[in-house]
Parts: sequence; structure tokens; C-alpha cells
Amino acid sequence: METTNNTDKMLKGFFSEQKQEIPDNGFSEKVIRKLPEQADHSWIVWIFAALGMVISIYLGITLGLVQHLLTVVQHVPYYYLLAVVFWFPLVGSGFIYFIQKKHYQLI
Repeated sequence: METTNNTDKMLKGFFSEQKQEIPDNGFSEKVIRKLPEQADHSWIVWIFAALGMVISIYLGITLGLVQHLLTVVQHVPYYYLLAVVFWFPLVGSGFIYFIQKKHYQLI
């Protein structure tokens, strides 16, 4: 493990010393202007989400899952429900944070 860290440090040092900046001279801007515009296909996600919700609600009502869920919730102690209500903003904030970061590591 120690030799790996030393090797990494040596490689990083070598590459940082040998780094050369190449002048752009507007090349990147020209390439970006020539790229074709991409169509927005986000409406597909919303259609499938709405379709999934409709199917879930339909199955929940016809199979009696909604009534079963209500009877289960009635028998759950109130402090468990309060814990869910209080944890929801924390979990939601974490979810929004990861979505906005766009690059995250699980490991």
C-alpha cells in the first residue's frame, strides 16, 4: 500500500511538471457553435411517470391495496409516523443535493 501511494505521488509530480497548456485560439467556441442542437425529449419521462402512476392507482384500488394500506397505517404507533414525517425533509434534501451535483461516488 505504501509503494502504491509513493508511485501515485511520483506520477502526479511528473505529470504536473510536464503539463503543457495548448492555446485554444477560439477552437472550442467554433466546435460548440457547429454542434447540432439536441431536441428536448424530457416529455417522454413525464408520460411514463404519469402512466405508471395511473396504473399503480388503478391496481391499488381494484386489488384493495389502498384499503389494506389504510388498515396497516391505523395500527402503526404514532411515534413511527412522526419519525417518518421528521426524516422526510432530511432524505428529500439529500436526494436533491445528489441530483444537483450530477457526479457522485457511491464507493
